[in-house]
Amino acid sequence: MEKIIKFGESADFSIPADPGVLREKLAVSAYLPVEDIIKLKYWFNSIGVLKKKFNKSSLREYFIKLGEYSELTDEINRIFDGYDQVRDDASERLLKIRKEKRRIKQTIEETLNRILARRSSLFTDTTIIKRNQRFVLPVKRNFKNDFKGIIHSYSNSGETVFIEPMEITEYSARLFELSAQEQEEIERVLKSLTDQIRLRIEDIEADIEAVIDLDLLFAKAKYARDLDAAMPVFDEQINIVNGFHPILKTVETEVVPLNLKIGSDKKILLISGPNAGGKTVVLKTVGLIALMAKCGMFIPVEEGSTIPFFDRMYADIGDEQSIESHLSTFAAHIKQIKEALSAPSNSLVLLDELMSQTSVEEGSALAIAILERLSQRGATVLATTHNENLKIFVSTRTDMVNAGMEFTDRPTYRLILGIPQPSNAIRLAGELGINHGVLENALKRLDKEKVSMNNLFSDLSKELKEVQQERAKLNRLIKEYESKLEELNLKKKRELDELKAKYKRELIQSKRSIERLIKELKKEGPKPEKVHEMRKFFDEALHEDDESRVPYFPSIGEIVRIRSLKKTGQVVEEHAGKFKVSLENIYYWVEPKELESLPGDG
Repeated sequence: MEKIIKFGESADFSIPADPGVLREKLAVSAYLPVEDIIKLKYWFNSIGVLKKKFNKSSLREYFIKLGEYSELTDEINRIFDGYDQVRDDASERLLKIRKEKRRIKQTIEETLNRILARRSSLFTDTTIIKRNQRFVLPVKRNFKNDFKGIIHSYSNSGETVFIEPMEITEYSARLFELSAQEQEEIERVLKSLTDQIRLRIEDIEADIEAVIDLDLLFAKAKYARDLDAAMPVFDEQINIVNGFHPILKTVETEVVPLNLKIGSDKKILLISGPNAGGKTVVLKTVGLIALMAKCGMFIPVEEGSTIPFFDRMYADIGDEQSIESHLSTFAAHIKQIKEALSAPSNSLVLLDELMSQTSVEEGSALAIAILERLSQRGATVLATTHNENLKIFVSTRTDMVNAGMEFTDRPTYRLILGIPQPSNAIRLAGELGINHGVLENALKRLDKEKVSMNNLFSDLSKELKEVQQERAKLNRLIKEYESKLEELNLKKKRELDELKAKYKRELIQSKRSIERLIKELKKEGPKPEKVHEMRKFFDEALHEDDESRVPYFPSIGEIVRIRSLKKTGQVVEEHAGKFKVSLENIYYWVEPKELESLPGDG
């Protein structure tokens, strides 16, 4: 699918018919209806267009196996005209029949026009009319007995009688007979064409299924482009980096991304926090991302995200109260949870407002028992709650973890892992317009310990946020340092490569000079001036040994040898192209050409 996403173009994947329905029609009918044949023709054409369009693209492999239907298309075009009507020359017999029909029809019309002209006073109109597939004339009621012919019908007022004149009855009968022969011949042509289609039905069915699959694949790719989604990476744990609910990803308003990590050792996450703070959106986001990944879709997350390939998924979200089924809100939730309690280990369970539909005491007991049961089965669970007892229970477990939706002056929609959050119901009620006196009364009745706990949660959240900000700052600095270090190493490598290349060129030049001198000595003998020239060459080479040495650029902390001292030490610093080397607690600033790596290093 990555190829399709990168390709960026869409395609027409119209489907002519359901493969099963098409086969059924071929089984029970001698010939396909004209509309089905025309649909197939256009589909055959679209298959050809698709193959041509993608023939030289990176997506060729997806279309190359589609069938070739040019012969069938040509045959359909031979039989049908541009208006999807059967052509006169679809067969020789049909052409002959239609020519005869046109001749007789012309004779009938000429005969009727003569009658209309000769006896115009008998008619209410001078127009030739067809009734019941027969040509008739509109005769005035009081003249019907003066006009010989067959009465076919009357007008609504009864003042007009539609009569087929005796002069054309024989022609009309012949025309009717030819029309029957025409229909018979058309059916014969369609049967022959259908037989040709029937021979290719397996190919057609296979290609329809293939095009359906391609349509789905291209639709997934387009959706992935629209969402700027990433290819899912499957792993045992949930790790969502800047994830989005797919619907919220497409809205223009700013949306806070979800960052969530659930390890294999802590597979149950209890989310608390204020109403309208985003708890349910977290459940739906995780559920949709997991479903999209399992369906082979790209998911709205950033690089580094992972998601398990869940065998089963269960969700109890929203109010499923049913009057028809006589289910209360509580009973409806229990029915949903009952199925989840049998979940296999590799399952995802999403529970919204777990057991909030009954008393706090019994709801707490049931919720705790449900979470324990799901933990025993090894399911991954995300649940939301306002229940303080449940938050405390989860905080005592090593296989479960609390989390909360951050709330400062208002909801921030950020998920904070590790710390539960208060509901802030009284504060939110005030913002929604509840009377101040009612709020004061509620605050007085609130347990002081709960108030202290809520304040503690808020303080912990603030401290955690500060720690996370510092950690983010530290990570940013580490990345900057690593980037600069990488740049330095690349620069060092380039300089070393340049020096090696220069040294190699000089060696090649020296070799050529030596070979030239040796050749001349062999040819001319050991003349004093040649011996002097060779001695001078080697003296200069020895003198320039220091200059031609290949510098060595070590890493900080590396053990190196100082050539002039013939001793080893550790590099502790680099500045202005020199290296500070620690040698027996004495520090030396050394040029790179005075350093060399130890055997086995580098």
